[in-house]
Amino acid sequence: MNALINFFTLRPAFTFFGLKIVWYLYLVNVVVQAYLYISGITQALAQRGISLEMWSPNFLPYLLGVIAQLAIVRLLLEVAAIAISNSPTPARSQTT
Repeated sequence: MNALINFFTLRPAFTFFGLKIVWYLYLVNVVVQAYLYISGITQALAQRGISLEMWSPNFLPYLLGVIAQLAIVRLLLEVAAIAISNSPTPARSQTT
């Protein structure tokens, strides 16, 4: 219950290992979403007889969105890692 309270009150609730897991899960999610998006578009274009080369300039906004999301999530995870490294551990706070 304490971990849930820490999570919703935005206190550091993850370790560095937990942040790595979150990052890799997010990367897998981005790859799967990109694959589903691109495969869906190519199927829809193939059904209408439109070549992929005609539609390829429209990939740029999608790729910029994916890169921006990755950068924002990475930035937030690094901020969380800094917060974790600066937070006092229970052992340290008991000795002082």
